[in-house]
Amino acid sequence: MAAVGLVLATGQAAVVVTHGVSMNPVYHQGDLVVVARAPSYATGEIVAYRMPAGGVVTLHRIIGGDEAGFVLKGDNNQSIDPVKPTAGQIIGRAVLHLPQAGLWLRGLTSPPVLAVIAFALMAGGGTAVARHRRKRRRTAMTRHTATVHGSYAALAALPLPLRLVAALALAAGVLGLALAVPAWTGPLEESGEPRRTDGASMVFSYTADVGKTPAYDGTTATSPDPIFRKITDTVDVHMSYRGEPGALSVAAKLSTPGGWHSTVALAPEERFTGDRHEATVTLDLTALQDRADAAAAATGMPAEPVTIAFMPRIQTDSGKEFQPTLNLNLSPLQLSLPGSSQDLTVTDADTAAGGTPHPRTLGIFGWSMTAGTARILSAVLLLAALAAGTAVVLLARRQTPADEAAAIHRRYASLLVPVHPMPAPAARPLIDVESFATLAKLAERYGLLVLHWTRSGTETFIVQDEAATYRYRTGVHQARPDQLAAPVGPASEASL
Repeated sequence: MAAVGLVLATGQAAVVVTHGVSMNPVYHQGDLVVVARAPSYATGEIVAYRMPAGGVVTLHRIIGGDEAGFVLKGDNNQSIDPVKPTAGQIIGRAVLHLPQAGLWLRGLTSPPVLAVIAFALMAGGGTAVARHRRKRRRTAMTRHTATVHGSYAALAALPLPLRLVAALALAAGVLGLALAVPAWTGPLEESGEPRRTDGASMVFSYTADVGKTPAYDGTTATSPDPIFRKITDTVDVHMSYRGEPGALSVAAKLSTPGGWHSTVALAPEERFTGDRHEATVTLDLTALQDRADAAAAATGMPAEPVTIAFMPRIQTDSGKEFQPTLNLNLSPLQLSLPGSSQDLTVTDADTAAGGTPHPRTLGIFGWSMTAGTARILSAVLLLAALAAGTAVVLLARRQTPADEAAAIHRRYASLLVPVHPMPAPAARPLIDVESFATLAKLAERYGLLVLHWTRSGTETFIVQDEAATYRYRTGVHQARPDQLAAPVGPASEASL
């Protein structure tokens, strides 16, 4: 299965967006698979490797070979892969599967979205460059660096228990987000594969014993020929059923153009076994005509023609009902089939039963869970991550440093550069500032770093520009800003 790989920062894992059908039904197009490096790989594992030609990442299953060259094949492919990658050429084995999550990743990294982001960055950056001088640009870079690295420094300065809680909160948040994307972007249930059935069918036919008469070629009249009532008024209707076993009963519904109708039972319920059943019911045309004539005499409506709807009813053992109908026209002269011979065969229209809806499942680290469970678990993980993160922030703010130097190192770690004790530069005024915050502002203003060292239990911090040296020392009374140190002559050097 061809894939698009995104190597993570550690280099030990990669995100693979699947493309193609070679790994169906395990993976489908648009799925997201996380692969991680392993010390060894075994037959049966799904791994990702890069094809020599074109650099396409392929995600297939190991079916043989060893570390010197594995034999791989897509589950839905007929042939093995032409390349036999070694263990060192394998990017990693599949550890996490997020169905259809790759479609979201592709959308976020599509050229239009990236173009919008790039345009916004360029527009903002261009405006900043146009409005600031060179020193301001250096200051912006320094501040940006402080923002990026300061968070790592602040995290490193936390006590070990808080760092562990922060790491667990981050892991819970990432896992919760990974679960939330596929769980909330798809339905809770999905339909199963339709259950195919053969369908029930009924083949009708009718016959009548007519003897030797010029009206028919033989002694038996058969469907679809009309039955002339002057010759006979008795007709046998035959039924050939194919389908599930059950019980059969037969009735006929009589109706006339005037709106009269009546149902006549022709055969009581009879059970049968097997998927085929034959039955015959005899129609007494005279009796049926007499019933219609009696209704016409009572209503004053005409009794001709009479429509006979011959209706067998089959109740299967599984609870399904099949009720085909054969329509016949009855007049004083004949019984006839109003349509064609094709009307003698009736097939159940419900030949394919839809699949029963079932909970949608997700595969995570080889485990499967329903989408509903994944939604609940993702919400719990995200809430736990939020609560733990909030607790870490609150506890971190309450942590009191052991001394002033520790507080400076924790807050301004990105500005500090440790050096050996150094003498005061010649012919440059030395200015003691009242607080380290003031020194930090000076460093940020001019795009400089703060040099510091420790001697005799005192931490010294200095910022040097072209005109002066600014100093702050912990545990020492600072001179007022208007008190400048005397310039140091070129023949001697004063210690800072």
